[in-house]
Amino acid sequence: MDQSTHAWIAVRAVALLEDDGSVPELVKVLRPQVPKAAIGAWIPDLEDAKRGGAKIQNHVLKIGPYTGQGESKRFTESRKATLDALGPARQFAQFIQTHGGGLDAQWWQEPYKGEVKQPGQHVANRAMALSTTMIDLLLLGDRTLADHLPGNVSFAGDLAPKARTTEEEAALHFFMLSHFVADACMPCHCDARDLSDYDRGVHKEMEKHWKQLIGLAFSKARLLATGANAAPVTSDGLLKAARDVDARVGLAFGASVPALVDKDVWYETINLCRASFVLASIIAPPSSYPYGDTRTTTYDKLFPATSAELQEAFDQTVLHDAVLNVAIVWKHVWRHAIPVKIRSTGH
Repeated sequence: MDQSTHAWIAVRAVALLEDDGSVPELVKVLRPQVPKAAIGAWIPDLEDAKRGGAKIQNHVLKIGPYTGQGESKRFTESRKATLDALGPARQFAQFIQTHGGGLDAQWWQEPYKGEVKQPGQHVANRAMALSTTMIDLLLLGDRTLADHLPGNVSFAGDLAPKARTTEEEAALHFFMLSHFVADACMPCHCDARDLSDYDRGVHKEMEKHWKQLIGLAFSKARLLATGANAAPVTSDGLLKAARDVDARVGLAFGASVPALVDKDVWYETINLCRASFVLASIIAPPSSYPYGDTRTTTYDKLFPATSAELQEAFDQTVLHDAVLNVAIVWKHVWRHAIPVKIRSTGH
């Protein structure tokens, strides 16, 4: 995902939670901060934000056939298990059911394993680490932020006021978390073939296509514009612009944001990565683009003019589920920041 797409996904997730209505206090924290927090959605892509300033891609899990010895069943996931892990709300599942006929029974019986080339690249690890940290940050919230959460944190008053988390800090971290959840939904981030490398054509061209669908409202130049002639960027304006994308892309969100399907954010992200790998294998079939093949291709070859319907369904699936998954994870984090005594009694 490029900068503007990441920003749109995060803002649209705020709007989705607003429509959902199940975590109104979270929306009250995020909504006013949208113009200032938007930068968080693309901070993880910036070189300075990566470990040691090195060019480490900390938002991938490259999946391919498992060729190791033993434990192959551990890396084999049936079609049914994959769909069950996604749940009915995700369009990934619908896309696999509708367009996945090219992946035969043998494909689903083979083991596939996600790997990273360098330490720190694992997107599920990153999503889990940040979501866990955010729960702690919320529990350490200052008085304004704490007013949005039920119950009391007994030791909060012992902290130095400047050590406590502000609403601005919380919103920025929510937007940063959105980056990793969204990237788990990007098929090229989860496909080990050379054709999915960023500089090989398909990956970069796919992101350029989505950027054009999203439009200019979420560009860095627009969001960070300053000066007397800069048009004001408001929460109301950005939320409206985020919702306006739905009609252009053909997105239809459900009335509610479901809970996690699996155990925690790590497992959930792994399931999303696996589904993204399946989507990559549907649009670039291994029969035509074998795993381990060093040949590359172009976006236009994957989606020629004759496959407009498939391209549209693919765009809708990836963008819809990126937004939905961000909302799901945010909702999960917020609800787990409620003090344990309150949560355990159901109040």
